[in-house]
Amino acid sequence: MFARNSRYLGFTLMEMMLVLAILAIVAAIAWPSYQNHVRQTRLNEAKSALLNNSQALERFYSQNHRFKTNSTTWMPLPITETAHFCLRLQGNPRGTNSDSIYTLKAVAFNPEQEPRIIKISQDLTVMVCEESSSRCSESTPFFTGGSSVDKRCKIIGTA
Repeated sequence: MFARNSRYLGFTLMEMMLVLAILAIVAAIAWPSYQNHVRQTRLNEAKSALLNNSQALERFYSQNHRFKTNSTTWMPLPITETAHFCLRLQGNPRGTNSDSIYTLKAVAFNPEQEPRIIKISQDLTVMVCEESSSRCSESTPFFTGGSSVDKRCKIIGTA
């Protein structure tokens, strides 16, 4: 019937190499953008959890006129972690000068993969710091040190 010419049966090696090269270039361009999007999504998830905790702290404050359960203990947070961040109050409650201020902080479980931290204060100012010495592995129920442990911080807005 129809005779097939072997010359037209498939793609040439050169055509396949060209397609692979184009795919590699597209992947090389798209991968960093995808990674940045994933990191930003994780940070936004931590911000949302911080806002939920902040609302709980405000409710506690309206009932008790302080953010601490007693002079040595912060109020327990309803959300203590997300999939990629741990959340705690910053600073020893025993060392705070006022019962009407706080800073909530989210630190990545893997700081090598995500060195940024996000924090929110009682006035709902949200900050992102590019690096911090705070770690989720700290044995205290709060992050030790003051704001000096966080470096290269910038305000990203208010909630």
